Amino acid sequence: MKLPDKIRRDWHYYAFAIGLVFILNGVIGLLGFDAKGWQSYAVGLVTWVISFWLAGFVIRRRSVEEKARSEA
Repeated sequence: MKLPDKIRRDWHYYAFAIGLVFILNGVIGLLGFDAKGWQSYAVGLVTWVISFWLAGFVIRRRSVEEKARSEA
């Protein structure tokens, strides 16, 4: 099975973001925030958004054109 180029190029971004999801959920749990009902979905959504934003901020993904220029 061959993975698409985007996933092969950015696997570290996705792995880092999913790791941050677990870390942020653990931090929220340690802080003692007790979400009930719809709040649990909102907390989950917020942790996913923050995690992927932080991963994009920390890991700089190069475009295909930029990569071609640097290899030339």
